[in-house]
Amino acid sequence: MKKWVSTSLAVMMAFGLMTGISNAAAKAPAFVSVVMDGQKIWFPDAQAFIDENNRTLVPVRFVAEKMNAKVGWEPDTMSVPIERGDQRIRLTIGENKALVNDKEVAFDTKAIISGGRTFVPLRFVSEVLGAEVKWDEATATVHIKTKEDAEGKYDQWGRLIRTTNLPKNAKDYPYILADVPNEMYEMKYPFSHPDVKERSVSAEMYASWPEFKKENIDIWMDRLKAFGALWLNVDYRTIDDTWAEKVAEVQSDGNVGKLKAAREYVDWVKDNQIVIEGYLDPEPSMIYQDGFGGYNVRSKFRIKFNHFKQHKTLVYDTWFPGDMKLENDTWVPNDTPFEKGVWYEGYSDIVMDTNVGGNWGKTLKVSPGASLFFNSIIRKVD
Repeated sequence: MKKWVSTSLAVMMAFGLMTGISNAAAKAPAFVSVVMDGQKIWFPDAQAFIDENNRTLVPVRFVAEKMNAKVGWEPDTMSVPIERGDQRIRLTIGENKALVNDKEVAFDTKAIISGGRTFVPLRFVSEVLGAEVKWDEATATVHIKTKEDAEGKYDQWGRLIRTTNLPKNAKDYPYILADVPNEMYEMKYPFSHPDVKERSVSAEMYASWPEFKKENIDIWMDRLKAFGALWLNVDYRTIDDTWAEKVAEVQSDGNVGKLKAAREYVDWVKDNQIVIEGYLDPEPSMIYQDGFGGYNVRSKFRIKFNHFKQHKTLVYDTWFPGDMKLENDTWVPNDTPFEKGVWYEGYSDIVMDTNVGGNWGKTLKVSPGASLFFNSIIRKVD
């Protein structure tokens, strides 16, 4: 008899038996974006990633339920039954084969458990359920199409554009996305230059700046994702100098002390026994020029502070909230430090810059002064 129980709860009970089943899932991956019918799937915690077999694994429940499929969990057999209409799939954790309508079908990777979530091969499951799957190498994005939408308009990244319920400042953007809330668009700008003529919003830059073409923007977003995967995923038990070197690689070259600063943070992570996890997802259509040479990319993020001894510089960020916090442009006592084991989410403007003149399209990198907290909205996840 099938037990259609919550995969998130049941898998967490089984996770203790399955620790170590996939080393790839335990690393800080460059997260894969998943777009279904033009709308990005925002995973609440565990993110899609590419495994050692070069296959995209996704948290099964969020994708399958978006396709109106029913997902279960059978702890006795460590298997995941998925049903949609007359299609039935049964995947077993640790095996590279599945039952599709009671017939055994092999595939070239395995379903795994990581972080209390069941991960399954995205292409295999999606195509069995009747969807079309395409991979965009430049943006590390999987596009899933389950239906035709002849009336829909899409941007150059395959995201669905909306024309109703627009944010108050919609004119500042080249278009408004269906899967991005107005709150993210209407968050205050990170402008720092007092002269408004020195500032620029996304609509202006996309319309007239030659650097704003998909080829360049894909490079910028790739650097931001790589930086975020390092920045928001550290563990004092495994971090070493390689972390500092990789962070420095995606940062701009203007600050000669960037590697030294990153190495000092590595030492602090070990001393303070810091363990954090999270992800950063930049929006390519939401870029602002602040007037002083910085190019801010609005990004969605999630972060969880799993362990630390002192609530101090938990993130590699000079603006990390400590004993004080910035409120209405004034430093005040911080009475609400981050709690351990709790997810926080929000939006932040991450600064990119370059010290190279001329066409800086491909030279723009993450600023050593980039902050998750300088201009952001942060809240605890319920």
